[in-house]
Amino acid sequence: MILGLIAAKENSNRFMNKNIHLHKGEPMFWHSVKPLLDSVVDDVYVVTDSKYIKSYCEERKVNVIWRPKNACRDDDKLINILRFGYYNLEKKYDVVVTVMANCPGHTSEIINNGIKLLKNKKLREVRTFNCDGEESGVLIFKREILENNFDISYYIGGITSNVKEIHYKGDLDEN
Repeated sequence: MILGLIAAKENSNRFMNKNIHLHKGEPMFWHSVKPLLDSVVDDVYVVTDSKYIKSYCEERKVNVIWRPKNACRDDDKLINILRFGYYNLEKKYDVVVTVMANCPGHTSEIINNGIKLLKNKKLREVRTFNCDGEESGVLIFKREILENNFDISYYIGGITSNVKEIHYKGDLDEN
């Protein structure tokens, strides 16, 4: 079984309301959810502390894991948010896929290719990188990373994508 988890927090210090900023007619975080819904991923959940994101997902029949304010800090590592989401589920999954909420542009093909690479090469983790070698927002890993409290970047594989992380409004290509 393959789990898709998106961490989409309510606010950003560098770009106010970044995850809900409309990009090409949809909130930015939704551009990370859609490719998971169209991929080989079995179940998709959004982990959030935003009432807007929760409502948006529920209207589209996407599962939500509520992250209460007392479980949210600006400096929380992504892996800890993903652990929080994973441990709030009753099912066990073999593989976890996340697309960072600030990385619009990924496709289900990129996700499916990453999952294939993870399985075929017997890796623990696969990430996407752009042509400059910078991480570009997709992280695919085996559940043992969450269950054994491993850090990520262990037996890693990589695939190329033309996507970049958005940290400031000026980083967006709004065309």
